[in-house]
Amino acid sequence: MKQNILKNLQKRVSAFGVYDDFFVVVDEINRVLFFSKNLIMQKGFKLKLSPNNPNEKSTKFSKYFKYLIITNKNVVNLFDLEKKKFVYKLENKYDVLSVSIDRNNRYLAIGDIDGRVVLYNIVIKKEISKIIKHKDFISDLDFCELSNEIIAGSYDKAVLFINTSNFDKKERYLHIKKVKKVEEKEYVVSCDEISDTIKWDVLKFDSKDRVDFYRDFKDFFIDKEILVMLTSKKIILYDLEKEVILNDNFLEIILGDKIAVFNNYLLISLENGLVYYYNLLENESELLDCILKEDFKKAYELIDKNPFLKRSRGYEKLEKLVELKIKEAKKIFEIDPIKGVASLQKLLEVPFLREKIQEIINHYTNLVKFKKAILSGNYVLAYELANKYPLLKETKYYEILEKKWELSLEKALKLLKEGKIIQAKEVLQPFRGVSSKLELIELVLKKYELIFLLKEKLAKRDFKGFFDLIKNHPELKETKEYKKVIEYANRLYEKAKEYLKNEEFEKAKKIALTLSQIPPFEEKAEKILRRIEIILRLLSFISNKEYEKVFEYVRLYPFLKELKSYKEFIKEYEENVFKAEVLMSKGKKEEANKLLNSYNNRFTSKRIEKIKSLF
Repeated sequence: MKQNILKNLQKRVSAFGVYDDFFVVVDEINRVLFFSKNLIMQKGFKLKLSPNNPNEKSTKFSKYFKYLIITNKNVVNLFDLEKKKFVYKLENKYDVLSVSIDRNNRYLAIGDIDGRVVLYNIVIKKEISKIIKHKDFISDLDFCELSNEIIAGSYDKAVLFINTSNFDKKERYLHIKKVKKVEEKEYVVSCDEISDTIKWDVLKFDSKDRVDFYRDFKDFFIDKEILVMLTSKKIILYDLEKEVILNDNFLEIILGDKIAVFNNYLLISLENGLVYYYNLLENESELLDCILKEDFKKAYELIDKNPFLKRSRGYEKLEKLVELKIKEAKKIFEIDPIKGVASLQKLLEVPFLREKIQEIINHYTNLVKFKKAILSGNYVLAYELANKYPLLKETKYYEILEKKWELSLEKALKLLKEGKIIQAKEVLQPFRGVSSKLELIELVLKKYELIFLLKEKLAKRDFKGFFDLIKNHPELKETKEYKKVIEYANRLYEKAKEYLKNEEFEKAKKIALTLSQIPPFEEKAEKILRRIEIILRLLSFISNKEYEKVFEYVRLYPFLKELKSYKEFIKEYEENVFKAEVLMSKGKKEEANKLLNSYNNRFTSKRIEKIKSLF
């Protein structure tokens, strides 16, 4: 990719700010520069402050472009970017290494060299609490929107999760070296000084995924599912969703310092003040040329080198073309297997497609034989081929085969009911050599009334009786009635999960009770019912204002944090705590205490106690 120079600031970049329509840079002498979507500089200004320290995470933009925080040693300055004015300056007891602002722009959190995380109310310009005193430097922190925590990294290899509702904390010592950066976007990620990287489950305070790069860490940027890692010598790309390395040498960069992705541009600042940028979709035209020539091998090689191309229109065209080629090849196999194989040769050259394409070739070269066996009535051979080459079951011919079996079974049952046993045997004779059907055929010829009983149970939705029959006669699993019930149960299960997600608990419970009568789904039904029971108990605690039990229950069952009702409860709680702080600052203690006491009388909260002691 072509390297372009955005700006030679001559001073090191301290922070990048990435927003929907613009990109912002602040350097160590507090110059703030704004760039448009196409990276043209629009405006800039310089703040009259002492230089900040680019080595620390103490200069940051708020997430939704409201504030810029600039720190010099123990002095933290808060600047309102929208109004272009200072909000206030605070002096911490110790040097500040890290800062962050919450999503509502109400609170500023700082981490210092004494191991303290301190919370400030921005609106009333007052320290609310020293939330924790940790045993080593707090190197970076971030407010987490996915849960109700501040996440902090420390020099002692720990990542701390601090609940902002009650100031409870959880320490996780999982890193190899000093933690250098923590950030929450689509994922919560932390990284230490040798690029040991952890993707966190913020509900359980545990590692979801971990990868070690063993490189001197400089910076990372989370861009949707891609983690862009800047080390001392190169850039590494990692897929946070699939948890695989995409490219361990995407670009070679010496003296790289900060990194960001904005509007399909990759931006890198160097220690000498230069800022480079690269167009991540620069080689899309080359990709389109490969598509035109149907050079699939080269097309996917381009994507392997630059996974960002997956976000281009060219990649959409490539995927559609591959899908079309496979579809066309399957039709060719119906007529001429040799031509079918030839039509897939270019796709066979693509390493990651090779296994899939080879499987299609191995299976579909038998399609002509399979089709001929069905049309000639050689059902034994047809089923043998389908079992040996399962992709044949995805064809319309397998549907025809299964339909022939169902019709033959129905016809035989009718004949048996009329007492025409010999004729029934003749109808089923073509299927008697099929191993999967043989036991059912023998059962039907001996006890055909069981099939009618099975149908009756299904019509009445008597699932207990239905599965009692299946238990006693497993061969009945080859009937269309059994397949219908399993398909029906699968649909119900998916619907129950949807209702549970939308918090329609009565509907989910009703479905789960039905599923509990279907043995293959009993365990899944029990899990749904158990989850509903836990949720309803939490809702009862909230309704009865048993707040101690609410927080205790959520600690016990972390998934409850994702519950809409719990989020609304926390939102209301935080709103009231914030209002109480503002009222206290104005001297309206009676009104503030009224708000706080509605909670404090029902559970012990370190946060509420601290508020009352401060004012």
